[in-house]
Formats: sequence, structure tokens, C-alpha cells
Amino acid sequence: MTDVIAGQTVALLSQWYDFSGGSLVDLDATPTITITSIATAATALAATSSGVTHPGTGSYGYAWTPASSLAPGAYLATWTGLKSSSPVTATETITVYAPASAAATNTSPEGIWYATREDVMRALDVKETARNRRQIDDALESASRGIEGLCHRRFYPVLATRLFDWPPRAGMTPWILRLDDQGLITVATLASGGQTIASTDYNLEPVNSGPPFNRVEIKLSSDASFGGGDTYQRDVQIAGLWGYRNTETTLGSTTAAITSTTATTITVDGPTSALVGVGSVLRIDSERMLVTERTQASTGQTGSITAGKGDVTLTVANGAAFAVDEVILLDSERMRIDDIAGNTLTVERAYDGTVLAAHTTATIYAPRTLTVTRGALGTSADIHASGNTVYRWNPPGLVHQLAKAEAISQLLQERSGWFRRASSASGTKGGEVTQDALKDLRDQTYTEHGRKARHRAV
Repeated sequence: MTDVIAGQTVALLSQWYDFSGGSLVDLDATPTITITSIATAATALAATSSGVTHPGTGSYGYAWTPASSLAPGAYLATWTGLKSSSPVTATETITVYAPASAAATNTSPEGIWYATREDVMRALDVKETARNRRQIDDALESASRGIEGLCHRRFYPVLATRLFDWPPRAGMTPWILRLDDQGLITVATLASGGQTIASTDYNLEPVNSGPPFNRVEIKLSSDASFGGGDTYQRDVQIAGLWGYRNTETTLGSTTAAITSTTATTITVDGPTSALVGVGSVLRIDSERMLVTERTQASTGQTGSITAGKGDVTLTVANGAAFAVDEVILLDSERMRIDDIAGNTLTVERAYDGTVLAAHTTATIYAPRTLTVTRGALGTSADIHASGNTVYRWNPPGLVHQLAKAEAISQLLQERSGWFRRASSASGTKGGEVTQDALKDLRDQTYTEHGRKARHRAV
């Protein structure tokens, strides 16, 4: 019995004797090796003698690297050769495991936030500067990790293979695998003891409220079972999508092809620009990306408008290229689009602390260039065509609100040296400001989404 993780290389060896207990002898010629799935008979390695080595008398070796996508399970390596012109064979069972962990594929929680920088800035109504960007980002990182600690779970979706002991301890119900803090959304493959368990042979529970699912139960009507490995350690492997829920919003589309797997900037259309922020988790095709910054890009259109605060009508060549809530830039003045009628944009002037000014045939810019982390959350970086749909992952509503509230509280406390007191209308100091509303929001979030301990009788 030989074990190997898919994508890694294992050294296979066959040895041939003149009789049982006899001496090693060479075959007439180099033997061939074939590897097939025991469960399905599918060929994992077609018969070949290329690459077969001869390290010593009667010994033949082969370095096999199963594809990382090869289904976990038991495989049979069959050596075939001739001795004194008569056919001879030898076999060996190989257990292929899914890649042991996605820890090395950009699945760290750092940088994954449950609200965006723009969410916090809008709530505080502050002008964007390099300094407050860093402060807000730090606050969101702290708030997001704090929510995970409060709820004892992570909410974002991640593609990964997780390993579990079986049995984890004596006395466990033999057909139930409890996932504990590992929330499961969907399963790609489930294997135990090197054998793949068919999706028709198990249930994900709780069926009426999941995902997230917190346990896997073998169907009592099936012949499948957990266990069967050489030891109980890491006997069960589940490859799938982990997290809380995979709730997405369709935003818009890319406006240029992504032709490289290493490119770190993408360009998007107005609807995407209006609804995305620094900290958003995006998906294009099967690849997830984390938005780490936004910069201005020309929309290819121009506009003219006077310096009057009441002049809120901006005529453009193609109003369909913009979106409500998108923030545009003319010269040095930012404007927020509040409504669109045909080719007329109704805008909020001098937005985000910028200065009201007149603009004559000014190029219209918008933050449609996104700096992203590629291949995030266990996915692989890929190339994408122009016009591909952009999806945004949405955290649960209470989690989103709490992330904003925690970040805002931290920013205000930091500004006042972590000691805030209320002031009266006359300017005299009043009592200490309470955080009852924030505490209530924490309690609501934990009640709705927190992972509670299971109680066991002893």
C-alpha cells in the first residue's frame, strides 16, 4: 500500500524473484506499468515503459505524479513483463488523496473584510485621503477578524480540501462526521480511507437550514462508510466550498480582456464601479479576486457644467454607460450620480469634500480600474474575455452592518484617545458615551450567525 497526495510525486517500485523467497532476477526487458482506478476502472496512467528505471538486479522503478485534479481513491498499479518469454505481472495498491490543504493558495483571512472602505467613508461622511484610507483599512481588518472571533466562524467562501480524523474519538456515532467550526457550502468530492464516497450515499445536514452544513451523514440505506485507512488520522477528505453562504450580486462586466494570470488590475463598467469597493470579493468566471484599491479611468465621454451648486444636470453622450451611485470626476471635482434619464445625469455636486467648479468639455473619469488580488480564496488565476459578468459576494446583512459599526467605533475611539465623553450644547462635558447600540448589534449578530457549542451528556 502506497499513499500519495494528488499533484505530488511518489516513487513506485517492483521487485522480481526467481521464486518465493529466492533471489532477485532481471526480466527479459523493461516492464510496463499501468495505473487504473479500482472503483471505476478509469485509466490514470496508460501502459508505458518510458520513464521506468532499473536501479538494481530485479528492481524496476517509476516516478508517478498524479494530476492534482485526479479523483481521490484507491488505484491499482500493474507491472507487466516477460521472464524466459513467459508473461509475468505484479500489482500494488495506491491511495490517492486530494491536496491536503488550501492554506498555500491564498486562503488567509487577512484582507478579507465584511464591509468596504467606501461603506465606512459614506457612513462617516469623510473626505478620502491617503491617511484615512490606511486608518479605515486597519479598522476594517480588525473589525472583520473580531466578528469571526465573536461568531466562532468565517463567513467568506473558500475552495479548499479539509481533512478530518475518523473516528475523531471513541464513542462517536459511526455514520456522522461533525465538521465543528468548518462550515460547508457544497461538496465536490468526499473520500474516506482512500475510497471516494458517492454523493448519493451521504446527506449534508441540517437539510432544512443549511448551508452552512455542520455535519455529513452516511445514508443508512447505503453500503458506504467512514474509515478504512491505515490509521484514523486524516482519514476523511472533503473537497468543496467552505464558509457560510455563497450569496452573490450580479454587478456589471469587464470592459477589457484579462489576458494574463499575473495581471493585478482589471477595468470594469459603470454598474460595477457603482457597487464595488475596496474590500469587495469579486468573481469572474470561476476565479475570485479581492479588490485592494480603485483608481480613476477615463469613461471616454466629456461633460460641461457651471459652478452653481444648484446646477445638478450633466449631459453626456451616452447615459447608459453610467450607473446610479457611481462617483465621477470632472477636473478636480467629484460628483455622485443620483439619477439618470436618457443622456442626462442628475448629480450631487462637490461630493467627497471636493471643490465646486465650472467645467467645460471636461473628460469624465470614474474609479473603474480595480487593483485586485488574483486567484483568491482557493481559486486559480485565469484569463477572462472582455464583457464577462462580474459578481460580488455579499456577507450576511448583520455581519456587514457590524463590520461597519465596529470599524467606525474604532476610528472614533482612536481619534479621541480611546476615551470619549459626550458634550452638552454649552460645550461642557457630559457623561461618558455608551456603546449600548453597538453591543445590541453584536448580540443580534451572534444570536443569528454565531456558532454555538454542542452540549454532550457524560
